[in-house]
Amino acid sequence: MNGRPPVPSTAGMTALGEAALGQLAIRVADYRMLLRLSQGAPDGHSGRHLRGSAVVRHGNALTDLVAVLESFTVTRLLHLRPAVAYNQIMKWTDRIKMWKKYGGVDLATYPQLQAVLGFVEVRNALEHGLGRLTERQLGQHRDEVLRQIVATGVQLDGDRVLVTPEDVGRCGDVGEGFVRFLDLHAPKT
Repeated sequence: MNGRPPVPSTAGMTALGEAALGQLAIRVADYRMLLRLSQGAPDGHSGRHLRGSAVVRHGNALTDLVAVLESFTVTRLLHLRPAVAYNQIMKWTDRIKMWKKYGGVDLATYPQLQAVLGFVEVRNALEHGLGRLTERQLGQHRDEVLRQIVATGVQLDGDRVLVTPEDVGRCGDVGEGFVRFLDLHAPKT
């Protein structure tokens, strides 16, 4: 998704996997189009976080990409094992356990899982901390959260996440790889 032409095959993937890849590609393409259209425009103080519109645009795109990953991860498991209760897979730690137990996929073997989890932490900072790491993130699991964010390449300024267009591209790439990994390693039915 970093300027490459969309050539990857979806052979062997489920409809849910193909749909998730499509959602990721569309969101990145929309983001890039808005970025091009806004070049040279004044960066006013609009948007829900009361920061410059470009900064909000980067954060919104990253947030949407993480939402696609979360939705796919949960929906794919629930389609595979309908008896799994949603409250058993609300947190990523639970999703990892349940995928291994009920889906036979060890998500920890995905080489960029720490980056996936780091993008989740960046999203959490954007959504729950208005761009800053939250007290929860800086609490008991601080070192783990910081390691995961480092894995994304997203820079921190103290406790504030600094999301750039390159970060959005990396999130899209990591997300695409994760969807492919999970969909192709999971049972089809």
